[in-house]
Amino acid sequence: MRVSAPIANIRATLNATLRASTTTLALIGLAGCLDLKTTADACTISVAPASLTLPVNGASTIVGTAFDCKGNSIRNKKISYSSSNTAVATVTTEGNVIAVGVGGASVSAVADGKSASVQVTVTPEAAATVTVTPSTLTLRRTNTRQLTATARNNQNTVITGRTFRWGSSNSSIVSVDQNGLLTALTPGTVVISAEADQTSGNATVTVTEIPIGSCSLAPATSKLTVSQSVQPAITLRDTANNVISSLGRSIAWTSDNEIAATVTGSGLVTARKAGTARITASPVENTQASCNASVEVVDARIVSAVIAPKPATLRLGVARQFGVTLTDSAGGAIPAGRTITWRSVTPATVTVSANGLVTGLALGAARIAVNAEGAVDTVNFTISKIPVATVRLSPLSSSIVQGGTIQLSATIEDSTGTAVTDRVVEWTSSDPTRASVSQSGLVTTTAPGTVTITAISETRSGTASVTVQPIPVDTIVASDYTVALNATSKTFSIQLRDVNGNQLFSRSVAITSSQPDVATGTANSNATQVTVSASKAGTTILTMRALNSNGQPEGRVTNVTVTITAATP
Repeated sequence: MRVSAPIANIRATLNATLRASTTTLALIGLAGCLDLKTTADACTISVAPASLTLPVNGASTIVGTAFDCKGNSIRNKKISYSSSNTAVATVTTEGNVIAVGVGGASVSAVADGKSASVQVTVTPEAAATVTVTPSTLTLRRTNTRQLTATARNNQNTVITGRTFRWGSSNSSIVSVDQNGLLTALTPGTVVISAEADQTSGNATVTVTEIPIGSCSLAPATSKLTVSQSVQPAITLRDTANNVISSLGRSIAWTSDNEIAATVTGSGLVTARKAGTARITASPVENTQASCNASVEVVDARIVSAVIAPKPATLRLGVARQFGVTLTDSAGGAIPAGRTITWRSVTPATVTVSANGLVTGLALGAARIAVNAEGAVDTVNFTISKIPVATVRLSPLSSSIVQGGTIQLSATIEDSTGTAVTDRVVEWTSSDPTRASVSQSGLVTTTAPGTVTITAISETRSGTASVTVQPIPVDTIVASDYTVALNATSKTFSIQLRDVNGNQLFSRSVAITSSQPDVATGTANSNATQVTVSASKAGTTILTMRALNSNGQPEGRVTNVTVTITAATP
């Protein structure tokens, strides 16, 4: 069936209405099933972090969180951000904080009228590089120059308002103040540094000397006597004729006649011989700027001659060198080279060479003289023997038996090491009671012990040691001995005799007993009797032998039979 257009339009409208109604009813039913609700209001807001510190142009994100009154976080809650000082820090809608200028600002997070804030501190931007301008330059000494320093960040953007710390690697060459002003002090090369935020930039500075244009010496003329000196003063001028310092400048000094006058590397001129000389000072850096001074040298007149040394004595046969000091009328010393004549006034006792070497010929008084162009001096002295230096005795040590003799000899040497026999020797003994010595060196012993024998000649001495050994014991004389066990005194006599039968005293005697349980014996210190210590009645044999000073047995063995009888009532 064909439907007209108006009817078709009405039908379409009804169908659309029906579909809309159906959709609305479906949504209402779905809402009833889901129980849809709107987002909860914020009861509190928190923001993290609690504080920020950023350099200028730095950025960091803060995060705000909304909580309902039950303390639950609210998802998808719209939070707004704002800054209390946008000249210091700004903040985006997403919470991105951007540092703008140095200072402090508070950035707030707000939702449903609730807020929290973050304290933001903005510090100066750290320098990534420092550049010093100019980076290289050359200055003359005393010049000044201003340097500038520029700090840039990591994006190579200039950081303004930055303060720099300036320094010099060698402030004695170039100094720099804290504004970057340089002062050139001495020639050389240094590195100048500017530092900010532990980052530094450098510049290399070379200092050169002010060029020398000319020089002059004062005095320009001098008149000196031989050995006198003069120090010309040098004045340097630059190419503009300004006086400049000579400190640190190398000057070459020369003399055109060093026979007449010499000059040192520091410019000290010394007169050597009569004549004239021209002294030239040439700056090493510009020899064309040389300057001169003339020196006239004349001989000084000798007014005195003094011989030295002036000894009281001179040793026979030992040569000694004498000298003479010449002085002029001003008291100045005259150097060698003048005519000097030496003479012996007593040629029988002393001679003197043309150079002043003096030798004694004979003992006695002597005199020499010198003449230097009319100036005369003399010296008197006595020719004496060469002194004794060493006294040596032989033998240096010896050992002899008491009563024996030994001849010692003395060798005398003078200070030249020569043995002499014309000197007096005095002999002494440290203990004449044990050993005496004659003035010929014969030692006679009288008692045991050690004695030092000394020989003295002039102020020197030598010594020898003599040991006197006791006369050895040959035998011990004693008789058999009987004594009661309870006797008050139990001693018997002994005699120590030498090979000639002479009794000896004060010797050690060793005594052993064949029956020590019966009796033992002990000799007294004078070796004249033995004391018996009895323990019971019986018979024992006491064996006796003398001991020398070293505790060694000497002489023959003597046996004594000792009988101990029973005790008497």
